[in-house]
Formats: sequence, C-alpha cells, structure tokens
Amino acid sequence: MAHHHTPKPGFVTVRGAREHNLKNVDLEIPRDALVVFTGVSGSGKSSLAFGTLYAEAQRRYLESVSPYARRLFHQLSVPDVDEIDGLPPAVALQQQRGAPTTRSSVGSVTTLGNLLRMLYSRAGEYPRHQPIIHAEAFSPNTPEGACPTCHGMGMTYDATEASMVPDPSLTIRERAIAAWPQAWYGQNLRDILVTLGYDVDKPWKDLPQKTRDWILFTEDQPTAPVYAGFTPEETKRAVKQKMEPSYMGTFSGARRYLLHTFSNTQSAMMKKRVQQYMVSAPCPTCKGKRLRKESLSVKFAGRDIAEIAHLSLEKLAETLAPFASNKKRPIPRTRSAISWRSASRQTFAPACKCCWISAWAT
Repeated sequence: MAHHHTPKPGFVTVRGAREHNLKNVDLEIPRDALVVFTGVSGSGKSSLAFGTLYAEAQRRYLESVSPYARRLFHQLSVPDVDEIDGLPPAVALQQQRGAPTTRSSVGSVTTLGNLLRMLYSRAGEYPRHQPIIHAEAFSPNTPEGACPTCHGMGMTYDATEASMVPDPSLTIRERAIAAWPQAWYGQNLRDILVTLGYDVDKPWKDLPQKTRDWILFTEDQPTAPVYAGFTPEETKRAVKQKMEPSYMGTFSGARRYLLHTFSNTQSAMMKKRVQQYMVSAPCPTCKGKRLRKESLSVKFAGRDIAEIAHLSLEKLAETLAPFASNKKRPIPRTRSAISWRSASRQTFAPACKCCWISAWAT
C-alpha cells in the first residue's frame, strides 16, 4: 500500500512510478532547473518524462476544462504511479520528427496553439454585439477561422505574363510558357494549341496580345483531337479530313494550371515548382494575419491573437505576467456567457512564466 509523503518545496516528487518498463521508481526532481534524464535505450527515460510526468500534468490540466475543450487535445492514458507532488502545468516537445506543411508553426506542432485559441475564445474581449466564437475560429487552418480571401495563407498568389513566360524570345514549342508542366502533359497542351490553329513556332513576343492573353489566362477548357507526332501541316490536314486522333485532349490555360496545382497538390516539390512562376503579396483583407475579421476583432491584453503569437517570449512573459500573478483580474471583462466568477474558479497560478498558457487557457 502506498504511503503519502510530505511534499518537498521546490521539487517534483514521484513515488511508485511503474509506467511501461519503470520498476516502482521513486525520485525527486528540482523545479526551475534544467533536468536531463540519461540512460541506455529502454531504460525508461521516455516512460518517466512523457508517460508519467507529462501524462499526469496533462490529466490534471484537462480536468479543469470543459469536455468540449478536451477534444482539441490528444489525451494520454492515466499513468501507473502512486503519487506525484509539486507538478506544474507542462508542455511536451516530443522526440519525433513531424511532417510540417506550409501552414505549420511552433504552436501547431506543440499544440500550444490550441491553448492560446481557448484563451481567446473564453477570456478574450469581444466587440459589442459580436457573438462568442469557438476556439476553432481562431485557427487559420479551419474553415471557421481562415481568411476567406487568402484561405488562411496570409498571402495572395497570382500569375502574370512576365512570371509565366520569363523568356519571350522563345517559341511555344521551345517552351516559352515555362509555367506549363514538363514532360507529357506540357507536350499535350502544345499539341492542342496546334490543333486549335495557334502558331507554336513563332517567338512568343511576336504573337498577337489577344492570342497570348487567351493562352495564358483563359478559363475555358476546350477539348480537341490530338495527333501525336504530327507536324502543324499534318495536323491541319488530319483535322480537315476528320482523321481518327491519337486521343482527345483538354486544354488548360497557364494561369489556371498554376493556381489549381498550387491549391490542390499534395506534393511539396510540385508546389515549390509552380510557386516560382507566381507572384505573391500580403493578403489585402487580413493584412497577412491569416484570420477572419471576426477572429481578429477579439483582444486579450490589448492584442489580437496574431499579434500575441508574434511576440518574443520575453515580451510575451512581460505582457501576461500581471494576469498570471493575479495583479490584474484573471479574466478581462467580456461579453461572454461565461462570468468572471465561474471562470476564475478554474484558473490556477502557474509555477513559472513558461507555463502561463496552461494556466490561463482553462
């Protein structure tokens, strides 16, 4: 039977840790210090750090939030341990390589972003008459939060003639339209232009502007017969004689191809390739902040969530220290359905400045 031990100030005390390969481990870990667990593979380092300490810290924290908020987190199982005393809120940076995307940030990879969004949803200062919005609406990676103009990217992308045709002295056959795909698909588009009667052997700069604009910017997708390997003269003759084509091909303008590929491809390499033929600028709607105006109108400590996320850690601690130390009222006055009194019962003072987000996102 486990015996309760008196907590030791300044330490995290662990008694009877048996998670995974730990064998009834007892130890005391100093707080406010850099502590390193070392040992051979399989000695229980991760079982102690993540499976026991972090799992228990997460369990205690999630007990203080609503069931609705808990679904934002990957919940660990309850650790097999007799008792842990002096444990502050914790953040885990796992020893694993993620698969970041263009939307990834430190906040999304560590899940700290979830806590910050909860803070704004439940404790933010809302404009008059604006309804309360859920935490998802403070994420640029969700339909509820993403700016409708840039789709949560913060930048708008488009293509110009100069960006798609870097060398106008080349002909279409010589791949003047560099933005078009390489290999077979690019050849397919050029063959369709031949069938449609366009001159692919004249330098791009000598083609009529109307022709150049249609090839680059049309949203039409005409279908035409393709005669693979035919010269323009042979193709013209085949069309006139209604010969059986090699196949039927569908044309796509260069700009349409770029934007569609950029928005839909799952290949980072392909996205990088098409992006080099596009021009970008900060989104005029969200000014690069990636969120809807309703989300950006909510403030905490006088800043919207994008401004808070861009603060240095030193400035962040300075901004939020008055709230964490109870020198200010924990939850600012808001038009939320949650009263300050009920919300304040769920907060707790963090052990250090690094843990403010866990303390104030409940």
